[in-house]
Amino acid sequence: MGKNLKEIVILHSNDIHGTFAGEEDNKGKLYHSLAQVAGYVKKKKAENPDTLFCIAGDVFQGSLIDSDFQGMSTIDMLNLCGIDIMSIGNHELDYGIAHLMFASRYADFPIINANFRMRKNNRTMFKPYTKLEMGGLRVLAIGLITKDIVDQTKAEGLVGTYVTVNDPVDEVREVIEQVRAEGWVPDITVLMTHIGHDSDVELAKALDPSLGVRLIIGAHSHTYLEQPDTVNDILILQAGTGNTHIGELHLNIDPDCKDIDSWNYMLVPVDEEHCPLDKFVKAMVNTYRMDIDEKYGTIITRLKRDLDNYGRGNTTEVGQLFVDAFTDSLDVDVMMMASSSTRCYKMDMTVKLQDLREAYPYDGKIYRVKVSGKQLKHMISYMLRDEVLDDWKDAFFHTSQALHIVYTKSTGELELTFKGQPVTNEQVFRIGIQEFYFINSETVLDQTRDELTKAGEFTIISDDAFGVLKKYFTEHKGLGGRVDKRIVII
Repeated sequence: MGKNLKEIVILHSNDIHGTFAGEEDNKGKLYHSLAQVAGYVKKKKAENPDTLFCIAGDVFQGSLIDSDFQGMSTIDMLNLCGIDIMSIGNHELDYGIAHLMFASRYADFPIINANFRMRKNNRTMFKPYTKLEMGGLRVLAIGLITKDIVDQTKAEGLVGTYVTVNDPVDEVREVIEQVRAEGWVPDITVLMTHIGHDSDVELAKALDPSLGVRLIIGAHSHTYLEQPDTVNDILILQAGTGNTHIGELHLNIDPDCKDIDSWNYMLVPVDEEHCPLDKFVKAMVNTYRMDIDEKYGTIITRLKRDLDNYGRGNTTEVGQLFVDAFTDSLDVDVMMMASSSTRCYKMDMTVKLQDLREAYPYDGKIYRVKVSGKQLKHMISYMLRDEVLDDWKDAFFHTSQALHIVYTKSTGELELTFKGQPVTNEQVFRIGIQEFYFINSETVLDQTRDELTKAGEFTIISDDAFGVLKKYFTEHKGLGGRVDKRIVII
């Protein structure tokens, strides 16, 4: 670095998803803990005061420490982590819009978003941006979120009809023009997005260079970028998921032209080798852990063996077990349970109530509808699109064992049998669907509400989906097994 250059450091994380306590390896070494993240941030800020720590959303959901306290525990712990800016992610809305706005007031750091707005008057729900000065530079940070949250807000009834998500390009332009008109001209503009890496690339391509956007700190797609992508002279960053890494960008700034002269970047592993432990964060995490252990530490069943749950566009051992539990417990012919409902990568053979709650953290209703065999074929075909199977976009559904599906990708041919007999167009099936996916049936199943209920059936068969699983697991032992051939993709 030249002697006249000024260095600023940007640390970033995303998609923490309730990863607080971390894990220990077989040698007792800790990694992926929030206390280590906090320790590293504190260390880097001590080395260089011109250091910024940003989180690009999805700190909520993923552990009982978060869900049992509806995110307030998460904000409590993050307040100790030296965060300078956070943008909202889709999972910040899991406990409702009003609750998120309440939680944001509890945070000691700004939580920003520019494109999640009131539909009627176009007012922002949160502070759209924040302005900082560091290293002699004016830094503008703008928060943006994915349009996917529109589907989430439908579950909020009346409130959900009042919100919308505007186009990110328009919002960036509007914010920058506004702050410039106020006489505050940023030297560097940073976008903190929660829209996914592919969308970050498209956003960067669409931005006029005159707007001065130099960085996109991304999230949502859980992408590990060992080095930033450079698109339209904009650096795009993302640091995976689950506190496994912290992104660290060093910007060498020319003080005369107030622009980036050079930069270097690394993904720092969150482990004992790289990250000192913040004892205050560790103590707070442990306090919440003790509360959870006391409440959810009971062993409720033992499985045949450990079960795998990797993948969003395929049947998994955990998903298959859960959908069969729903089928056996409820009065349905076929249960359709979205793969994204199971929030774990595996389930150990010994299952505590905590394990089950973390694997399925939703209390929502389950609806029963009647559909024809023709409708069922269409719903399954729609689920088996390439963007679902290959790209894990939209919803893949685990289905009941009695329904056998054979799909040939090259031709699009679909064969359905139910209890060994071919499904006919005229047959009628009682289908169980989770509340969120019933509300968003047009998006995930290509069936409108009217189409799903035209046979006259529209019944809530459970007010507590988690309660159904809890009861089933408590009453059954030796559950689980390898993925069977109920869904065959050729």
